[in-house]
Amino acid sequence: MICVLGRKPAAKGPLQKGYENTMEAHEWMVRSTYQTEWITRRGILLWLAMYAGGLGGGLYLVSLYFNSFIGMFVSLLIVAGLKGGFHFAYLGKPLRFWRILFRPKTSWLTRGFIFVVFFVGFAAIQLMLSRWLPGTVWEILLKVLAGLMAVGVIVYTGFVLNTVKAVSLWNSPLLPLLFAMCGLMGGFGLSTVIALYGGNVDLHAAETGSRWLLVINALLIAVYLWRAVQKDETGRKSVMDQMRGEVAPAFWIGVIVLGIAAPLAVTLFSYLSGEVIPAMLIAGVVCELIGGLSVRYCLLKVGIYKPLFPRPSYLKP
Repeated sequence: MICVLGRKPAAKGPLQKGYENTMEAHEWMVRSTYQTEWITRRGILLWLAMYAGGLGGGLYLVSLYFNSFIGMFVSLLIVAGLKGGFHFAYLGKPLRFWRILFRPKTSWLTRGFIFVVFFVGFAAIQLMLSRWLPGTVWEILLKVLAGLMAVGVIVYTGFVLNTVKAVSLWNSPLLPLLFAMCGLMGGFGLSTVIALYGGNVDLHAAETGSRWLLVINALLIAVYLWRAVQKDETGRKSVMDQMRGEVAPAFWIGVIVLGIAAPLAVTLFSYLSGEVIPAMLIAGVVCELIGGLSVRYCLLKVGIYKPLFPRPSYLKP
């Protein structure tokens, strides 16, 4: 610790070499450093799992509103198959994952695991009741329980990141809300495709919901980034890297152009012309899904840890 914060020695030799090695090992103490655990190598699986959970949970809630059996079934497959599969593949020692169950009071990872497990269970039973005992009290009860778990599945990853106080960009109360709105937007997007194939979804209502959520998400992203810039220097660096650095193509093309502008143009065309072109609608939904993936990618990629101590004057920025 003394070597890290002390004055840089002038003499060259073994002492300075040892000092330089210490500086390299403890560089994170005085410099802002990028997190890589959740977005590089195996971390890509975690990124995909985060998005699949939000998309599946959002689709379930939207399908619940329309009472679409197909939509609820697809959402169950997304959460159980994609999210569960990606998470299981990410685990270094899968046989020890059960240990996560014993910290629900302090860990959002534990709460999230509980949300996912109970959602899959409740939704599976509810779909069986909807198939063979529709309209019963038990079916309604299971829909309510699965819906509550779906809300948890959508927002918990936002709270997981939010609790990492050392990363200014993540430590914002708006993050769970942003993830929730992105999940619902993806859910409305998929529901429009389901509506094209007779999935008991009102196409006009689904497009309207998607259109409003595109606008809400655009505003929410702008406010979120503005608050991060105002928070501290590390938050500002994260936002600037996202807009001008290596992640800029993913932000401007993935989030802004494909995720917001293109789907909004498609829905506005359908609204103003009164004409629905299936190929164009599907293309808009694909762009919307790419945008949702890009939002999470950018947030994870530019997550920067704040330094523990002020940077010494002799260190370059």
